[in-house]
Amino acid sequence: MKKICILGIILLNVSVFSQTKGLTDDGKEVVLFDNGTWKFVNESDAKSLETISTNDFLFKKSNDAGFLMRSKKLDMGLYFNPPEWKVSPEKVSPYVEYMFRANTEDQIIGFLITEKVQVPTLKNLRDILLMGVQKNADFFRLKESEYGTVNGLKVLYIRYIANTKGLDFEYAGNYYLNDLGYCGVVAFSPQNSFEKNSVKIHEFLNGISSAKKDERTEVTQYSAPPPPMRSKK
Repeated sequence: MKKICILGIILLNVSVFSQTKGLTDDGKEVVLFDNGTWKFVNESDAKSLETISTNDFLFKKSNDAGFLMRSKKLDMGLYFNPPEWKVSPEKVSPYVEYMFRANTEDQIIGFLITEKVQVPTLKNLRDILLMGVQKNADFFRLKESEYGTVNGLKVLYIRYIANTKGLDFEYAGNYYLNDLGYCGVVAFSPQNSFEKNSVKIHEFLNGISSAKKDERTEVTQYSAPPPPMRSKK
């Protein structure tokens, strides 16, 4: 199977410091940083890695998320708010259809990820994603993983911290499976600024939606925020 974890690629692109790994007296692997500090390679509680909780709340997209970016691969899309998020032309992976940058002083990056690959369940997808992250990161800690409902879709939500070369980043994402593949809406920021931007990030994630795929070869770029959407009665 092709590697489907774009998160590891993101981590590799921000490598700027050096480090080494070692073992504690009881055999636990640690990463040693140049400034003399260290962390366990994996600080996740064993139970959090084995279990996935369920959130019964019915999440919906923000009322301000009025612009729809449609996938070209799957019948999926992302509603977002153009004044808050700018579509970036950068191509970081064949699995990233769209990359977004938040209009804020903090560095917050978002992605719409799709891949036509058959994954049996959301739990299988979670295990594949986390395996890829742990393989490529120097330090990893899973904070949350749960099943939920967003805009009528049954999704998997995961949130974790990953470190490479001394840099800590925090990630969160909503993932959805259909018969053709999977779709993920993911965002990340430096770990120390994630919490204060949590509302903005989760509003972005909750834009994941079912939508007819875009059959065009070129995507029309918006020049201004679209008019408010009318609700169907």
